Amino acid sequence: MHAILLTFFLLPGSLPASLHKCVGANGIASYQSLPCAADQRTAWSRRSEPPAAAPPALPAAAAAPPPRAAGAAARFVRPAAKPAPTRCAAARRAADLTRARLWNRLSFRQRSDLDAKVALACAKR
Repeated sequence: MHAILLTFFLLPGSLPASLHKCVGANGIASYQSLPCAADQRTAWSRRSEPPAAAPPALPAAAAAPPPRAAGAAARFVRPAAKPAPTRCAAARRAADLTRARLWNRLSFRQRSDLDAKVALACAKR
């Protein structure tokens, strides 16, 4: 059902002028661009806005890299190295990613274990 709703918002040519959530007598919800039928209850109705215009494209000359002089030696500049994440920051990031991925499946015990791992990694030694 969410894929159908998402399709309405991603395809600019198929955007309805309004979107209605209708609930039937059996309790099943449907999303449609037309108003709800007489035997359905309107849960909500939203007017959709037309999509914003795309930013103008860069001219081809601005997008292409400048030409190199013939025989010029190639210079490779190494980007500045990012500082290595500390053990504490890495543990926090791992715990946050786990919570984000499994937020509705983690038990209280599992959440407590994640917090304990972060506390252990961040403890001053």
